[in-house]
Amino acid sequence: MIPPFGMDGLARFATILLVGLCVGFGSGCGKKAAKAEAPSTSADTAVAKPPQNQSAESEVMAALEKKDYDGVMAALAKVKDAATTEDQVNQFKTLCRQASIKMQGAALSDPKAAEALAALRIMSTGR
Repeated sequence: MIPPFGMDGLARFATILLVGLCVGFGSGCGKKAAKAEAPSTSADTAVAKPPQNQSAESEVMAALEKKDYDGVMAALAKVKDAATTEDQVNQFKTLCRQASIKMQGAALSDPKAAEALAALRIMSTGR
């Protein structure tokens, strides 16, 4: 027969142990996340955006001006593949919006623009 205080003590010990583990793991992860989310400065932003990304953005705009919609999609694919940081992903999304706005006007009369716009929507939504 188990003494009444034996199970009660075991339950307390298990509860304290579980609470301690949860607090220990929770606080350990919190410190690492706080360091990772340090605010970036303008120098950090300049480093995060390599010159390749700037040239790819200019390729997108140049292809839009030439109405080379296949070139636009190829350049956007390069930018998307090169985006590794959150800032670069946001720049990619902004570039997609700009391209989409320009292609929407052309899509009314140009079937290639309409096709590229549909492909852009698929690319930007990830489907």
